[in-house]
Amino acid sequence: MGIVYFVGAGPGDPTLMTLKGQQLIASADVLIYAGSLVSETVMADARPDAQRYNSAGITLDEQVRLMQEATAQGQTVVRLHTGDPSVYGAVFEQMRRLREVGIAYQIVPGVSAAFAAAAALGIEYTLPENTQTVMFTRLGGRTPVPESERLRDLAAHRTSMVIFLSIGMIGQVVDELRAAGYADETPVAVVFRATWPDEQVLHGCLADIGAQVETTELTHHALIVVSPALQPEVVAAVPDSHLYGTAMQAAERQPTRAIIALTRGGTATGQKLLAELPNAVLYAPKRFVEAQPNVHPYVESIRQVLQTAFRQHSGLVCIMASGIVVRDLAPLLHSKHHDPGVVVVDQTGRYAISLLGGHKGGANQLALDVAQHLGGEAVLTTSSDVQALPALDLLGSEWGWYIERMSHMTQASAALVNGDLVGVFQEAGNADWLTTSPPNITRYNSLVALSAAKTTAALLITPRVFPEDVFSEMPATVIYRPPCLYVGVGCNRGTPAQEIIDAVRQTLHDAELSLASLAALATIDAKADEVGLRAACEQMDWKLLIFSQSDIAAVGDLPNPSVWAEQALGVRGVAEPAAMLAAATSTLLVEKRKFANVTVAVALRREEEV
Repeated sequence: MGIVYFVGAGPGDPTLMTLKGQQLIASADVLIYAGSLVSETVMADARPDAQRYNSAGITLDEQVRLMQEATAQGQTVVRLHTGDPSVYGAVFEQMRRLREVGIAYQIVPGVSAAFAAAAALGIEYTLPENTQTVMFTRLGGRTPVPESERLRDLAAHRTSMVIFLSIGMIGQVVDELRAAGYADETPVAVVFRATWPDEQVLHGCLADIGAQVETTELTHHALIVVSPALQPEVVAAVPDSHLYGTAMQAAERQPTRAIIALTRGGTATGQKLLAELPNAVLYAPKRFVEAQPNVHPYVESIRQVLQTAFRQHSGLVCIMASGIVVRDLAPLLHSKHHDPGVVVVDQTGRYAISLLGGHKGGANQLALDVAQHLGGEAVLTTSSDVQALPALDLLGSEWGWYIERMSHMTQASAALVNGDLVGVFQEAGNADWLTTSPPNITRYNSLVALSAAKTTAALLITPRVFPEDVFSEMPATVIYRPPCLYVGVGCNRGTPAQEIIDAVRQTLHDAELSLASLAALATIDAKADEVGLRAACEQMDWKLLIFSQSDIAAVGDLPNPSVWAEQALGVRGVAEPAAMLAAATSTLLVEKRKFANVTVAVALRREEEV
């Protein structure tokens, strides 16, 4: 037996047809089409020997007979309908008869004239905060319309409406819209034979659209469109949709924790945790909680709740099965350097499992906190935590250390947890980061000694910049930059910010010191209101320390005292004593360097304050 395909031929333009529809037309043995509604050009690729029948003069019985005869011979029949067959396509009666006689059929969708009309009008039917619904309807004619679907009742919803098969009753359409409360100035559009060569578009309002239709003598093949999208004042005020708003913005997570419950028992556990966990927000099903500060009832899917919380909060405590969390968050995962910490808790609070972002995301600590508050047990699976080893990706974070050569972090961390030799050379920053004494971590008092040791990985904690060839003997090296450099600055009145920035940068570069280790600039109180200096600090996000004239004057043994500073400010220097005061040291790493309008000196703070 053959088969019958009900194919949507689209609005008229043969290129606005699905590829499947075109392929079926090209291979069909029999074509049955509505002559006045389907353009002949749609069948341009049909086989020359294919039988063609214009359904305009053929009864339903005759059409079904043609289909029976063709399919009985194993042939393919394509029944072409204008637009999409499912919208006023009159295919129901045909399909019912085909089922009765046992003939197989399929429906191939097409482009509805309703969408072609929107394209001709250059509008979108669904406008954010105005209408999110499109109604396809018609007036009752030879085919009646149910009383519950009267046009005036549907129009009262003020959604976008596309009115089919009613252009010949335009006066009645206008009356129905007025009965629904539409004003005479309400915009109305009529699109005749959308996408055909003789397409016509009428723009009017409720008061004059009827006259326009009569003047152009449109009686068939036209759609009437009533929509907020036709109202200029509405369109001008439409906000961006979620797609171009928050959905496209980079995640700006709040420093809060989202507690997300799924069941009644989980909600009870979540409420208990909410009372104990600082900076927390509880999300729970609406049937279990009422809205109140820091409690958000939800009715949407748990997937949506999880994904929204993932974008908005710095940590998630999910009181539900771990499988749900894994599946629903998987599409959002980026990397351990960007994702928030995610902890999974059973509904009784017995276990708090660090699932994602153990170190960088803070999930390990969050799991420990949750377990403590609920009287449960934290489950940590990261190797460094299990072995009581330092987390290299968090090393120095509490003191503001900056990490360079992050691409080597995975290799260095693997060496640490696998028991391979890891060498450390530290010449700045707090030395208390290593609270235990793992046997595979060895400190060296020089970079030369570390390089000679041929360790599997190396950690350098230093403000110094080394040539790249130094790392040829230490391929898996991670560099930590403690904020330990204090730069004393003196400048002439009115010195521009960029000149000060350039002087600081040049001084550190020439001294082979990293800008990432700069902790602060320092100067005398007489320069506290210097516009360029303050602007430089603001632009570069540098801290500025101000010392009094008496404090500066008390610093003795300056390597390069200044006669000018003594005459103008009553002190023997600015840059050098300011740097030493800031670093709490009596020595300089870089003695005063003079530029055109700026003097710069650098001191090293040997150990940071915790």
